[in-house]
Amino acid sequence: MSARIGGRVLSRAYCLWLVVGLCVLPAQARYGGGLGTAAEPYLISTAAHLNAIGAEPGDWDKCFKLTADIDLRDLGATPFRRIGTLHGGAFAGVFDGNYKTISNLRLYSEDESYLALFGIVDAAEARIFNVTLRDPDVAGDGGRYVAALVGLLSNGTIANCHVRGATIRGTSLVGGLIASRVRGAVVTDCTAAGTVRGSSRVGGLIGGNLLGDIVRCQAAGAVWGDASSWSIGGLIGENESGTITVCRACSTVEGNDSVGGLIGNNITAAVSGCGAEGMVQGHANAGGLIGQHAGGKITDCYAVAGVVGTKAAGGLVGYLGPSCGCQQYIPGFVARSYAAGPVTGTDAGGLAAASYRSSVEASFWDIEATGCTTSAGGEGRTTAQMYRRATYVNAGWALAAKGQTVTASVWCLPASKGYPRLASERTEADFNGDGRMDLRDFALVAKRWRQADTGSWSGNRYVAPDGIVDFDDLAHWTDLWLAHRW
Repeated sequence: MSARIGGRVLSRAYCLWLVVGLCVLPAQARYGGGLGTAAEPYLISTAAHLNAIGAEPGDWDKCFKLTADIDLRDLGATPFRRIGTLHGGAFAGVFDGNYKTISNLRLYSEDESYLALFGIVDAAEARIFNVTLRDPDVAGDGGRYVAALVGLLSNGTIANCHVRGATIRGTSLVGGLIASRVRGAVVTDCTAAGTVRGSSRVGGLIGGNLLGDIVRCQAAGAVWGDASSWSIGGLIGENESGTITVCRACSTVEGNDSVGGLIGNNITAAVSGCGAEGMVQGHANAGGLIGQHAGGKITDCYAVAGVVGTKAAGGLVGYLGPSCGCQQYIPGFVARSYAAGPVTGTDAGGLAAASYRSSVEASFWDIEATGCTTSAGGEGRTTAQMYRRATYVNAGWALAAKGQTVTASVWCLPASKGYPRLASERTEADFNGDGRMDLRDFALVAKRWRQADTGSWSGNRYVAPDGIVDFDDLAHWTDLWLAHRW
């Protein structure tokens, strides 16, 4: 009897030891490791790890970090799961791209909306940063909120994120990087290059921006609208009450109404320190910088894009007007800006084609380059006069003197003949921070050749921020140097 009792005691003791032992074993590793905290984020190193995030809505408020470049072709026939959806909830965590690249994202749907790597992002503390998407192909033929990185950005921060070789197609609110960004979110130091197509609110970087600040962002490529499209822009399709600062676009932009090299339709919003190149074509309200500007200020901007339009085609702005036709309205305003691209159309203007309840100050258009002798605002000048420093100094522009550092100036003139360029463009490739762009900066590029482009070596200035210092950086740096050399 005592032996049997002793055996039971030993058996119970063994079971208790086993249970306790299992409880103190470390939890099974998730993804590639980590705990999902800020100190120990989940580590993502494979396509399977990245795809697994979309299957775990409970993790969408956690922290993640890429530890390797990822090619989503490794998923084979397995469809990619979006992170942040209407049914699962928004992404509210932190995604540190760690200067890595995600290649070959593929998302297709005939009727779904919120198609992007991150379908919906909404939390004040949400952050996505330091990541490049290469060759994404996203198509929502019947859907809205279609982009490469984020479909709907309601809150949070997107910083230093880039898209290369994008093919994006949707109906409304379609963007190369972000489909729609609204109040509460921040977008800084981002770029997008590729082809974007849609019907309304279509932009090379962002489809629609509401009440948000977009700072130091760029877009390049082609933005296409269909025959009945509206609000089509090289950088942003439609910008309402948002602030756009130090941004540029170099794109081919085509659409029907409100088509612009930088912004298609700009509503009660401020745009400053921005420029646009490329080609703009639209039926109504086509502008080298902005197609339709309905209230708000445009200051210290330029457009050298070619513009072709039928009704209201302008070198800088197609239609310049107030926020509404009522008694109390916000007038449209342009100051210290210029246009110098060819303008063609039956209703064309060198700086602005049409203006109503709005004003223009200290702004110019090149009569010879635009081919326009008239404009609804601004002062026409010959090409020779547009190259002269006195033209702008006499008008009160903040123009750097020859040999002067440009850190305190808005504009600068190249040593050879040319139009003024924004000082921000010059300092963009001023890697050593001495206020100049010269061979010492080139030496830094050479020193970092074929190394990871983290920005730490260049004071967080980027030339072609695609994750590696290569010929893209060299070509763009050379273009900037030729345009701004003294």
